[in-house]
Parts: sequence; structure tokens; C-alpha cells
Amino acid sequence: MAEKKCQDIVVSGVKKLLIAPLGTTKENATDVGFTNGNVTLTAALEYTDVMVDQSLMPVRSVLTAANYTFAAPLAAMTLSNLALGLGVAFDEEGNASLPGERYYQVWFETDGPVNDAGKKTVREFYIPKMRLGGTAELAFSRTDAQTDNLEGTLINCPTDGENVNFLQITESVPAGA
Repeated sequence: MAEKKCQDIVVSGVKKLLIAPLGTTKENATDVGFTNGNVTLTAALEYTDVMVDQSLMPVRSVLTAANYTFAAPLAAMTLSNLALGLGVAFDEEGNASLPGERYYQVWFETDGPVNDAGKKTVREFYIPKMRLGGTAELAFSRTDAQTDNLEGTLINCPTDGENVNFLQITESVPAGA
């Protein structure tokens, strides 16, 4: 049986990016607007070599840590997007506070391949649980457009067959296509 390993994933041409607190349905998720670049899922894997006295070389490597990070540069600078990117909550007066540790669900869509019937499919990526609040880089361009980088850590990256549903990818044909 082939060994499964996490790999970096770069998704370009994102059509829709939805984020919701954990337990919220997709229909009640917030559309964060346009992205200004690719959505990137990056793997950081750590292995430990297993050595035995009868061999000068490792007999196998064991995955000891698998961490995925999520990054999406947002093109729409809104107060709610800024709050998501910075991992804070704003009250009615605009005062920021740090909420307790919160988990989110993320959905994003791209154009998928053309299916056997000649219809273009939509590929949906679903992350069932992630924690937002990475570096929250805020960038200013020469055109005075402001963007913030939405970053987070995926929870339950698979290790040796457990937690295999850290990322779900489905394809469907849009209604009316």
C-alpha cells in the first residue's frame, strides 16, 4: 500500500470564499469577497527515522507531526474581513478585543474540469475545522488598495489514517448547466 503524505496545495481562480464559525451551516457562512491571489494550503511535515542495530540506514521513517496552514490574500478590506484576518472582534464603537479561541469552517470554489457530458464542473474545497489568526499581514499597494492576508491553521491533518477528513474536495455540475 502506498504511503499517504500531505502535500502543498495551491488553488488559483477562486470564485467564492465562505467562512463561518464552527457548527454554522454553509448557507449562513460569510462571503469574504474577492481574493487577490491564490488560496494556499502549506504542509509542514516532520519525520523521525527508526534505527536498528542491524542496519546502518534507517529502516523506516515515522510521521511525527503534520501541520497545514491556510493563506488567502483578501482583496476586499472590510471591518469584518480585517477582524477575521487579525483574529479579533470589533464592537459597535470599533474597539478591538481578543475573543476566546474560535474555530471556523471554510468553503471555497473553483472551476473544475469538464465532465464526460461536456459540462463544466465546480470543484468545492471544504475545511471542516481551522483556527484563524496567522501573521495577519496588512499590505498597502501603490494604488492605495488595502488588502489583508487571511491565515490560519487547519486542525486534524491526517496522520497514519486518523483524521483523514481535514480537507474534503467535491465536484458538481451547476444547476442549469
